[in-house]
Amino acid sequence: MSYLRAIPPRKVPDRKQFSPSLGIRCGPLLRYTGLRHNNSNSLSERETWRGSIMIVTIDGSSNYSRPPSARIFRVDPATGTIIGDPSVAVSHGKRNSKSGHRSRKQSRSGERVGKYREVEGFKLHSQRGHTFWRFIIEIDLVESEAKIGYRINKGPPTYFWVPARNQPMNIMFHSCNGFTMGTNPTEFSGADPLWDDVLVKHKEKPFHVMLGGGDQVYNDSIAKQTKHFQAWLNIKIPFQKSGTEFSTEMAYELEEYYFERYSYWFAQGSFGVANAQIPMVNIWDDHDIIDGFGSYPNHFNRCPVFTGLGAVAFKYYMLFQHQSTLDEKEQHEPSWLMGSGPGPYIAERSRSVFMFLGRPIAFLGIDCRTERMKDIIIAPHTYERIFARLKKEIVPGETKHLIVLCGVPLAYPRLVWLENLLTSKIMDPVKALARRGILGSFVNNFDGGVELLDDLDDHWTAKNHKIERNHFIQKLQRFAAETSVRVTILSGDVHLSGIGQFMSNPRLNIPKIKDYRYIANVISSAIVNGPPPNAMADLLNKRNKVHHLDLETDEDMFPLFLRDVDNSTRSNKRLMPRRNYCTISMFDLQNPSAASLDMGRARKSTFRRPKKQASPKSAKSATNLPQNATLDGVSDSKEAAGLSELMKDSLHVTIRVEVDQKDPSRGTKPYRFLIPALDVNEELTAEKQERDMAKSI
Repeated sequence: MSYLRAIPPRKVPDRKQFSPSLGIRCGPLLRYTGLRHNNSNSLSERETWRGSIMIVTIDGSSNYSRPPSARIFRVDPATGTIIGDPSVAVSHGKRNSKSGHRSRKQSRSGERVGKYREVEGFKLHSQRGHTFWRFIIEIDLVESEAKIGYRINKGPPTYFWVPARNQPMNIMFHSCNGFTMGTNPTEFSGADPLWDDVLVKHKEKPFHVMLGGGDQVYNDSIAKQTKHFQAWLNIKIPFQKSGTEFSTEMAYELEEYYFERYSYWFAQGSFGVANAQIPMVNIWDDHDIIDGFGSYPNHFNRCPVFTGLGAVAFKYYMLFQHQSTLDEKEQHEPSWLMGSGPGPYIAERSRSVFMFLGRPIAFLGIDCRTERMKDIIIAPHTYERIFARLKKEIVPGETKHLIVLCGVPLAYPRLVWLENLLTSKIMDPVKALARRGILGSFVNNFDGGVELLDDLDDHWTAKNHKIERNHFIQKLQRFAAETSVRVTILSGDVHLSGIGQFMSNPRLNIPKIKDYRYIANVISSAIVNGPPPNAMADLLNKRNKVHHLDLETDEDMFPLFLRDVDNSTRSNKRLMPRRNYCTISMFDLQNPSAASLDMGRARKSTFRRPKKQASPKSAKSATNLPQNATLDGVSDSKEAAGLSELMKDSLHVTIRVEVDQKDPSRGTKPYRFLIPALDVNEELTAEKQERDMAKSI
């Protein structure tokens, strides 16, 4: 039986639209797995886009006389005509010299005359009357951005975009894609508003990849929509709860829950539309499993029921979010970066991912959940594997940026005072009352601890994780110094948006363009879930101050939100408690005004202002570029040329904030931020790097 009766039925394509017929339960879902190059270092070398499409079919409504197939073809974005096989580099059709339009003969090319590739589906997994089919696709990139179409079993066409050869990708980033229990979706006009905005922006300027920063699906309702697992949660005696076996009946209902939940959520609404049109790359966080998984005390995390739940959640995370199974390893899929050994509560190796989002942008998505314990986020040997992979993959002089995706922010206001309060003995009588049901949900149903404490323990800035966090940042700084690659961190989780930042102490007098310690932490959360009250955001803002990670590195939150969505002045300039998502692209020198909105230098920024240079001005003065400088107001041609040269490799980050949760038609307001490429001083030798790091440690 189904435990999701409350979810309304989803409209699915008629199986008769396909030939042979298919009953589609979920999909199509697009996944991106990276770029492949030949052995040449030439910019004209062959560059192949790698990815896959997945569908979940209903066996009883499908004809499997032959395996499902996907027809892949290239579409001319100017005329809508299909112009070739994406498996080879196809040149555009010749134009009629008189009319300037494509000839009638050429306009009938492509799929209409058999120019396509048929990819047979691979049976990835089968269970409970459903089959997962995966179609591996590879597309040779050409001189211009290309629109790619696909049909499954000759059904309706769907389209996505791939970049031009050597073109950096246009990136969309999101997190917290669901509602927590107790949140009323109608107060936020449901789950679609920001996904509708994503699809509008995708139509204006196509996204090539969609990064999921964790909590792509909220599975916390498993506590209410199950029978056996819910009964286990209601056990009040700790030793009885921890000693309960993970029964066959409980395993069956958890399998059913995760399958049903994913099948519905990844196909529903505008998110389902985006999944079919924008290739995804995901990492996971606790709500993809269950709230707080890994951050509870060790004895509870290790109990049979919780480890059994973790194993089931991992299986469906791999199937739906990675189109993969537990058997697929690094030798089968090059984008995997697996942990050094099984996790403590999920007996599988962690699954981080590494790939390039165009030549200048490397991407590392870190699995911060599979190895997580109350006092560890990533195992030491897994760190070694991560940095060995980075050293191996980075291309000197060509890779300009490394984007590191971690579900939870590394630069964020401290909440240690609250941790100390909730773990002090003064709270024992309060917790005792809560366990008797007097204080509602003050304590959780898992280990009887304070409900808020697992969220605090999840944070990198928590006292249990602070040393690990500092060492991780220092490793990233050393990597940046050695490679001259700018590191930027993406995070979600906290249902707020903001920009955290690490930087060299001002006394070192290092311009940002030369500062390998400068790492921005872009925080974008949530695209669906409700934000915290303004009072909570204001409290966090008041707790913000300049911290000293070590003797050489300071950290704080950047005051990005000078004005609210209605253009009124804000007192809280660092944290925005509204739903949001993020876009990232390389700065466009052909359209510099695009970065001029909300880009003025904040008065209270901890970065020093650039020193005034004596005339004549030169490009060299641009090394002291302010945090959010643009070409606006630059009159001197040499200075403008210097700024242009400096900004050409910058990342252009835009946090798009919901204007009105009651009126989705008002869309989003952009808050823009530039992250310059890194140009390490030539005199910064390996010996000096080691001295700096030794002093800081």
